[in-house]
Amino acid sequence: HPEPTKTNDQIKKNVDHWYKRDQEGIIRSNSLGWHSAVDMHHRNEYNHFTKWLLEKVEEVYRDNSMHKNYSAFCDNMWANMNMRYSHNRNHVHPGSLWSGVYYIRCPKDSGRIWFTDPRGEAHCMIPRHGKHKDRSQWREVYYEPTPGRLILFPGWLTHEVAQNMSNLKGEKGWRVSVSFNFKQRWK
Repeated sequence: HPEPTKTNDQIKKNVDHWYKRDQEGIIRSNSLGWHSAVDMHHRNEYNHFTKWLLEKVEEVYRDNSMHKNYSAFCDNMWANMNMRYSHNRNHVHPGSLWSGVYYIRCPKDSGRIWFTDPRGEAHCMIPRHGKHKDRSQWREVYYEPTPGRLILFPGWLTHEVAQNMSNLKGEKGWRVSVSFNFKQRWK
């Protein structure tokens, strides 16, 4: 398991160099933020992190009784830098079994991720619950970004990231994360 502070510092340093070489990046769901090329998992400087991430995804595969003759593999991975006011629009990850995000730097108010039940009809009537809520009835779930936090979710799950409203000046106010998609293949 990577030690979050040391790992995050090294990833941040490498992402900073990448950003300086390619400030234009690419556009996907990002609005006003930077999205790197999607080949991060093939870059040597991220091998330690990619290996650890694969172990975590394989745990999810085992917990979900994926067929033992198939293994997880990373289809694509990229870095995100969300500057002040940037956000990620509502989207899914087509063709991915499991997707996720790992947080590197997350200033206060830099934008939480939220997941929405993609079944439109499920939003028509939401039952009232007592003390113990039935998680199968949840329509939205929110997570604050926290350095070292890893969130894995099915690629079909609708999600978006709120606007970065950090009051910190310059790069200190930027949220930095790594996102990825995993599939499975015959061993």
